[in-house]
Amino acid sequence: MVKFEVVQGRKAVGDKLVRVWAYGEVLSFSDLLFLLKNYFDSEDSYYPIKDGFKGRAMLLMAIIEVYTGIPLSKVLKSYKLERKFKTVIIENLKNKAITDSKKPLEKLHEVLGNR
Repeated sequence: MVKFEVVQGRKAVGDKLVRVWAYGEVLSFSDLLFLLKNYFDSEDSYYPIKDGFKGRAMLLMAIIEVYTGIPLSKVLKSYKLERKFKTVIIENLKNKAITDSKKPLEKLHEVLGNR
């Protein structure tokens, strides 16, 4: 189960943070779209277009740059989004994903194998 918790952000009224608990589940496109909607709304509240800011358009431009193949490190730097990552990113593309969201712990022996 993926759990999202939308909470008040620190920047301003209307700023939102989305906390994610994934429990080893795969993030779906509907999950991603939910996150993007909340980020777009939050950007509009903190950087309103009526005040001369770009709001959600700035985030969309960064997404498009990543989509077009610009390296993520360059996009992060150009939008001043570089920071120490709190997220641990593990790429293990040699193994197939093992998911059984109903009873994930029952298959732990298959993941660990005979040791």
